[in-house]
Amino acid sequence: MIRSVLYARVSSKEQEQEGFSIPSQLKLLNDYALKNGLKIAREFKDIETAKQAGRENFNLMVDFLRKHPDIKTILCEKTDRLYRNFRDYVTIDDLDLGIHLVKEGEVLSKDSKSHQKFIHGIKVLMAKNYIDNLSEETSKGMLEKAEQGIYPSGAPLGYKNVETKAQGKTMRALELDDLKAPILKQVFLKYAAGEGSIEVLVKWAFEQGLRNRGGGLVGKAALHKILHNRVYCGLFQWKLKVYQGVHPPLISKELFDGVQKRFEDKNRPRKAKKHFAYSGLIFCGKCGCSITAEIKKGKYIYYHCTEYHGKCATPWIKEEALDIQFAQMISQIRIDADLLEPIKEALLSSHKDEFEFHQRSISALLAQRTRLEHRGHQIYKDKLDDKITEDFYNRLREECEQELNQIKDKIARHEEADNNYLQQGVRILELCNKLQSLYLQQTPLERGKLLRHVLQNCVLNDATLCPKWRKPFDLMAKGLSRSNWLPREGSNLGHCGYFLTPITWRVGLSLRHDPTNDFRRRV
Repeated sequence: MIRSVLYARVSSKEQEQEGFSIPSQLKLLNDYALKNGLKIAREFKDIETAKQAGRENFNLMVDFLRKHPDIKTILCEKTDRLYRNFRDYVTIDDLDLGIHLVKEGEVLSKDSKSHQKFIHGIKVLMAKNYIDNLSEETSKGMLEKAEQGIYPSGAPLGYKNVETKAQGKTMRALELDDLKAPILKQVFLKYAAGEGSIEVLVKWAFEQGLRNRGGGLVGKAALHKILHNRVYCGLFQWKLKVYQGVHPPLISKELFDGVQKRFEDKNRPRKAKKHFAYSGLIFCGKCGCSITAEIKKGKYIYYHCTEYHGKCATPWIKEEALDIQFAQMISQIRIDADLLEPIKEALLSSHKDEFEFHQRSISALLAQRTRLEHRGHQIYKDKLDDKITEDFYNRLREECEQELNQIKDKIARHEEADNNYLQQGVRILELCNKLQSLYLQQTPLERGKLLRHVLQNCVLNDATLCPKWRKPFDLMAKGLSRSNWLPREGSNLGHCGYFLTPITWRVGLSLRHDPTNDFRRRV
């Protein structure tokens, strides 16, 4: 019998309680091993989040496999149970193991077909994208506060945070600081009236007792930021949008506008800055300075090192030459249309059980909500019939409303979770499918804007650009290179000249010229 290890994981204690239990995974995997003649040498289980690669039992399993090179098989329920980040994927890949993903019906090994490894790699990248999406939940909560007019961050100087209730939830709100607020109000008044520069007002405020949170001087930069902060007139900016706050304003809107006008009057009119397509996107590979641009002979645009750290040997380069290199980079992220649909179908079908879990949870919560609403109607009738007192009715109604709000929040979380990260992953794949055509249709300035969405801080070594991808395009560009999707040396596929390029995600030209090829039909 083939010796194997078994790995089971739930990503939270909630999952352990609500349907993705460790025992159910163990039963599934042990039944599979018995049916397929596999002997379980050891079981490893994790019940915790897996955003970091440092899962205790996952690491123990890796150490165990390294100490027992005769064990070459892992049994796991499915892809996102085995690894949730790319580092884990690389670790398992380096061990050169056979991986049985029982619920997905997949068996992966070094002899697997290229398209099997391709789709498996895509699933890993989507799982990693899901983890990145979790970090957005905090941002969503803060945006929800902003929509309600509650300042979503820590209290600025002159305010303090207090607890308040909004829609049945306890939240932090802003309240004026009795000691610091009057001093800051005088700072605004003095600056608007021209009674001193920022440097003078820094000294004056310190003499009046204004201190930062560390007990020190409120410096020029900090005071300059305060005088530009809308929060002091009852407004605040969050995610590039201005909201009307529910907190008490320190100063009037007229006074705030007067302060801003004085700042504008101090600024000298400047000549309009010329915008270049790739400014701020490239750095020098020799000295680390920015690459800037200028026009020669009234029409030719050249890019060169700013030489901020001294004379640099990096040669000047025409914008047209950069155009060609950036176009080549963009072409590296592409999925052919005939591959896109099978990948999307594989992704969605592999997460069918999660979708069903969320649907069952929503159905149970809706039934619970109906019972609570019926209870609310009943206690209202009891109140009308004088069966219960007014105070008792109000207490029951408040408890009922709190439970209904909790159920509403749970339903919303399940509705967002059932397919949100998969749909976002599918949209990313669709964008990759048409990224090159979008790029080629744009003007140079528009191309620069598009490049800033997928690249950052590219390095120019002599006349060659080295890309640095933004997320999740970095996962695609780096991840695909680890998947070994090219045929191994000596394979019939490699000798025939057919290949799947791991970075460009497209079928090679030799495949396109031979549509009758069996591998082409399977892809």
